[in-house]
Amino acid sequence: MYFCWSGDRPRSQNPGPAGPGGDALLQAASGERHSLLLLSNGAVQSCGDNSHGQLGRKGVQRGERPERIPALKTLPVRLVSCGKEHSLAVCHRGRVFAWGAGSEGQLGTGDFKEVNFIPKKITLTDIKIIQVSCGHYHSLALSEDGQVFSWGKNSDGQLGLGKEVPSQASPQRVRSLEGIPLAQVAAGGAHSFALSLPGTSFGWGSNRAGQLALSGNNVPAQAYKPRSVGALKNLGVIYISCGYEHTAVLTQKDPSSNGVPRKTLPEISRIHQSLTEEWMAVAKGSAHFEAAER
Repeated sequence: MYFCWSGDRPRSQNPGPAGPGGDALLQAASGERHSLLLLSNGAVQSCGDNSHGQLGRKGVQRGERPERIPALKTLPVRLVSCGKEHSLAVCHRGRVFAWGAGSEGQLGTGDFKEVNFIPKKITLTDIKIIQVSCGHYHSLALSEDGQVFSWGKNSDGQLGLGKEVPSQASPQRVRSLEGIPLAQVAAGGAHSFALSLPGTSFGWGSNRAGQLALSGNNVPAQAYKPRSVGALKNLGVIYISCGYEHTAVLTQKDPSSNGVPRKTLPEISRIHQSLTEEWMAVAKGSAHFEAAER
């Protein structure tokens, strides 16, 4: 059994069961005011605000309770991700569907349409996607053969394509990461990370709050292309999660976080825990993190 609730309206603050019985919850993802639930049968349910179509359900202003997204009923979904007001889903064949706000091109469907209620397939010819991650106004995808694609807003270099590149409405290959065996991508408010199989962390985009963990003299406010993060080099990073202006990593030994509070030079802080605790996951919020204990 799983539960969902909302804190923005008094009448919906009490937790209640979400969805029919019998199907386990595989994944939950949340945007600023909406959520997606991925069930063990491949179904995707949505709830929350639908002002930009982020629930994937036309004719619904707001979903008080989770309901299945009609357009995805025949498509077994493997993974979901939420941006501020947009959503992505990866289906079992590596196809990606997008819906919600698209004014910055963050849907990757080839246009800058502001409101999109119906999930639409992103064109990635002969490319099988295994992972996606939504930032506030941009998106990342990792293919089965290790390529990274980015699209959406690029005001802070969060696409990793260079300084003078405008917002992109269709997926663009991040060529500076070619040849590097990658395990994961993670998108934050206006910054991005990629993790290699050997454990090297690459960050790019906004660094105004130190969220890229870059050190040294003349640390830039933005990194327009992926940069190896030396401060994370020897930590044994196995997972990265990005929030609005902060980043957390799960390591083989000690979880760490960096970013807020703002300081002249970024610092990496260990999240203290007892010797008996072992963490298996970290998850982002806009201004907070959650950690799951094994």
